[in-house]
Amino acid sequence: MPGQRDEIPISTLEAWGLSPGKRIWVGGNNASAHHEVEALLAHEIERPPTGPIDLAIVTPPSTEEALYFARKLRSRLGPDAPLWIVFPKYGTSHKREFTGNLDELVIALFELGFTEVARALVGEDYTSIGFHRGDVLM
Repeated sequence: MPGQRDEIPISTLEAWGLSPGKRIWVGGNNASAHHEVEALLAHEIERPPTGPIDLAIVTPPSTEEALYFARKLRSRLGPDAPLWIVFPKYGTSHKREFTGNLDELVIALFELGFTEVARALVGEDYTSIGFHRGDVLM
């Protein structure tokens, strides 16, 4: 049938690999993006302040902050644990909330040993890009 989608759309949480029992960390100083992420998350998700995590979500206002958290969290990420960076979509009223450059961010994370693995929309105004540690074989 013309125009029919064969793919079943998945939610942001599914794209991020979030499921019950996962230990996640959320941080970053872009308050609007952080609020959007928190609104998506269920309250019963384990949020350990220390120790290993299964998923990290960073809402940075700059490339520098994204890299800071990537360095800080790398040792806490489990073997299959993604690091997601959330930033405003281009063309939205939130675009000025992130002063970084996406290409520079991807290259810098690559230089830190991360590999880009996926992208996922986060509500109407934000999107995210996911990375795994480079020492993890997919």
